[in-house]
Amino acid sequence: MNKLLSAEFIRLFKSKIFRICLLVSGILGAGFIIPKCVDVKRHAQVYANLSAEYSNADSMLFVGVMVVIFLMAMFVGLFAGTEYSDGTIRNKLIVGHRRGSIYLSKLVVCVVANVIFLVVCIFAAWGLGSLLLGTGMGYGEILTKTLMICVVTISMTALLLLCSMSIQSKSVGSVVCLMLMLGMLFVSAYVNQRLDAPEYYEGYAFTDDETGELIESPPTKNPSYPEGFKRDIYEFIYDFVPCGQILQICFMNTGNANLMMLYDMIILIGSTSAGIIIFKKKNLK
Repeated sequence: MNKLLSAEFIRLFKSKIFRICLLVSGILGAGFIIPKCVDVKRHAQVYANLSAEYSNADSMLFVGVMVVIFLMAMFVGLFAGTEYSDGTIRNKLIVGHRRGSIYLSKLVVCVVANVIFLVVCIFAAWGLGSLLLGTGMGYGEILTKTLMICVVTISMTALLLLCSMSIQSKSVGSVVCLMLMLGMLFVSAYVNQRLDAPEYYEGYAFTDDETGELIESPPTKNPSYPEGFKRDIYEFIYDFVPCGQILQICFMNTGNANLMMLYDMIILIGSTSAGIIIFKKKNLK
């Protein structure tokens, strides 16, 4: 296992795709700060009448993460899938490495790479944001949220590796990983929208131009508001799906942190176990 990990990390740090993803992660983190800075400078008088939280960089620190997750998907698909096309996995089996050890070594290296991408993105945003706009969020809170996102990244990487190692085509595996990430993000955004829907629409009042009569409408029930068991299902999906967890952290909602960590552990164990079983049965041509 140690030899496998050593070889995988050497391959990782020599990988062009890793270096490209690392560079893009930093650019994305800093890139979301610059438009906010321009807007604050352009509308300085408006922001001067608002509280500091509207003009500082806090709201932009974790936005880049929502794009970096697609880099993660692409990286895992390409990095893990390359060994199928190159025949490297067959060579590892020939020299006596077990399939379970090969799979776990790839998981460890992919997790480390994806965590590095996220940390670079967040700290690039933090560094540039502190310099240009300032931040109101304390070091402890930023580090705590970063660690929470890293925990989610572990379970997300396990899912991506399961897809990639189940498909021998590097290009197809990468596409499937990207589609999985897009699907999870779409479902999470939809569920978030439903959960944030108001229970009642506000009432209104207006004066009829012809009669001069004041017409009032009381608050009305929102028929799309999820209640009871349906709302429980939505909340479960939002807490369970990794992209839903990241959305909550980015929106500064971490009330279900312990529950989300439990779900991450379930996803990690379930995905890794399924991946190893599938990989052991794989006919490597």
